[in-house]
Amino acid sequence: MDKVTIKAFRAVDDPARCRLYAMEHAKVLSDLGVDQVVVPDESWSRDPNVYVFIAEHEALGMVAGIRLDKASVGSRLRMDDCVAPMAPEITEILDSLAPHGNAELCGLWNAHRFAGRGVPKLLIEAAIATSSQLGVRTIVTFIAEYVAPYAVGTGFVPIQAVGENGVLVYPIPSIRTHALVLSDVLTVCNASFLTRQRMLSLRLRPGQERFECPKGKMLCVRYELVVDHGLSRGFLDVIRHRERFAA
Repeated sequence: MDKVTIKAFRAVDDPARCRLYAMEHAKVLSDLGVDQVVVPDESWSRDPNVYVFIAEHEALGMVAGIRLDKASVGSRLRMDDCVAPMAPEITEILDSLAPHGNAELCGLWNAHRFAGRGVPKLLIEAAIATSSQLGVRTIVTFIAEYVAPYAVGTGFVPIQAVGENGVLVYPIPSIRTHALVLSDVLTVCNASFLTRQRMLSLRLRPGQERFECPKGKMLCVRYELVVDHGLSRGFLDVIRHRERFAA
């Protein structure tokens, strides 16, 4: 059985992993033939408001990744840069969400050497579960059609005012990309029942190991999702409480 670690960290705290993430992401964009349209940009790695989620395989190294970029005063989310030329109304929508703690889920990639296991689904769930540590209340994303169902399963809904019910042709004519919003990160009440239970489990116990089968192939996954280490004592209390009742 394949063993994978899904790890979260603030971008500025681990430059080496950020460089590898950027390199692997660029390789996937090149393989998809969109690297001339979606130009890789590493400026996010120097932004203290960016949090990175990666999947590391015990033998294959880093095999997938995604980022959670928190909105901040004086900077635009990448979604605004991508969508505004086609749907200018996105700027006003994002501006309305920013004061309440908004973030963008972006930069999703999955290396072809470890494709077909559903790892992007696990990364999306991990990012949503961890966002509560970061004061995030809403999350937006601009995500390709082939992985949009993963986001919808976690409670994302289309931003209807953008494109055709949230769908735009981007970055090339053969790809449809979905503009989505998760309006309630705290309760994730629109997520499917089992997905919601899995995310709430990760929120309460961000350090755990469990078996996952997101796409028909069993994985042993170790989660390391503590990014606010000031909360570590609280997470340990949850584990002790759980172990007492299990005994």
